[in-house]
Amino acid sequence: MSEENYQPTKAEFLAGLITGDAGMQGITGTIQRSHRFPINIYCQIENLARISNMPVSLIINELLECGLEAVKKELPEDIVNKMTLLREEHLKPSFKYVTVNTKVVPKKKAKSKSSE
Repeated sequence: MSEENYQPTKAEFLAGLITGDAGMQGITGTIQRSHRFPINIYCQIENLARISNMPVSLIINELLECGLEAVKKELPEDIVNKMTLLREEHLKPSFKYVTVNTKVVPKKKAKSKSSE
């Protein structure tokens, strides 16, 4: 596989966002949900967001995608097909979709004082 056709895994992409070596932009539909996190998991998410200077919600979404990608590799194909279906109830007006423009660009690396 040539390097120009290489597609990073979700985990590699998230690591690139955190280190400032990757960027993203796009328009997505979102649904707002509330979720409670164990404190140890939330602290790690909060720390990743702080380190990467990214919104916590972006880190959570990318972590969820990483987890889903990993789980799909362990599941039989018929279950993967069922879990990725867009069901009729997802299209009902009771679902409130919000379109979000996302633009995350790599942050500039600060010069270290030792190199001056």
